[in-house]
Amino acid sequence: MDSTTHLIERIGDKPPACEPLPDIEFLLNPPFVPHRLVRGGHLQSVLSLRAQDLRPLQPSLHWVQLPDGDRLAMLDDKPEHWRPGDASMLVVHGLCGCSESTYMLRFASRFTEQGVRVFRLNLRGCGIGIGHANQITHAGRSDDIVAALKMIAKLTQSGPISAVGVSLGGNQLLRALGLVGNPAVSCSLDTQSWLPRIYRIAAVSPPIDLHRCSDSMGRRRMRPYNRYFINHLLTTVSDELRRHELIAAALRSLPRTMRELDERVTAPLAGYSGAPDYYQSTAATRVMHHIKVPTLVLAANDDPIVPVTCFGHSIRASWPDWIRLVITRGGGHVGFIGRGEHRHWMDGLLDRWFGFAKIN
Repeated sequence: MDSTTHLIERIGDKPPACEPLPDIEFLLNPPFVPHRLVRGGHLQSVLSLRAQDLRPLQPSLHWVQLPDGDRLAMLDDKPEHWRPGDASMLVVHGLCGCSESTYMLRFASRFTEQGVRVFRLNLRGCGIGIGHANQITHAGRSDDIVAALKMIAKLTQSGPISAVGVSLGGNQLLRALGLVGNPAVSCSLDTQSWLPRIYRIAAVSPPIDLHRCSDSMGRRRMRPYNRYFINHLLTTVSDELRRHELIAAALRSLPRTMRELDERVTAPLAGYSGAPDYYQSTAATRVMHHIKVPTLVLAANDDPIVPVTCFGHSIRASWPDWIRLVITRGGGHVGFIGRGEHRHWMDGLLDRWFGFAKIN
């Protein structure tokens, strides 16, 4: 194994009704080697946001109606020759992202070329969904992921469904599959239309331990990240949300850290008693032991936003054997900018994980 990459793999029996999972050698061929000019977690994270020229997409638009009246905008990139029974994929962005984020466009372009129908979901109030949500998105919005998967199952009629969640979207996705995998929870949910069709899922840089992530964001060197996230989150809300007393107060006196934002705005708006309650209740790590589908988690040991301690031995001790964790040496937050033809290394890893060429 290349010294630049560290892999933690839980080896065991395959989950029910699943073909054998990719082995270490296959997933890490090639291993991640950071670009010579893009070293360090901060540079990898910042440059990952740079716009790129990609194959133009011509999606159709669907609205995912939620029980509380909010709507999610979901773009449907359907290959010309796609037919019911072929593979489909849900992709979910991170905090301050949307369906037009660089990695979302890359995923859609890459996988539609393989004949996969890709659905790019905008979280509440994000992208073209601004003005269609009176509630904010947060780490615990797993029901929104479930609603999107239900719609995809209806639209596609048949065939395997996969999903990729990035950063905050990764926590939502992992938490959703953990909750529906818990018999005590799933019995009250309508999962039969989509859960048996889930093929594999993946989460990139997911903040599965929100307490640790909040502590990391509170460091002095993270002030630029805090300012960026806070300014974006508070200035891109709907007009109705902008008039809410909590957001109006935060706009008058900006929070200095994400923890302060969560204490003053996120937690009370979402019905939690405070930031600690919000972090404890919405962290995917609490329910990941219930996940019943093959899962890949990708993280970097120099991620400035999601510290590698989120994936420590004590945290993953209860994970089932079909959850694979890859931690790279370098890569930052949703960066993984490699060398030469492997510039978008994480895209290739996802390609090998899902193996659509085998199922389409």
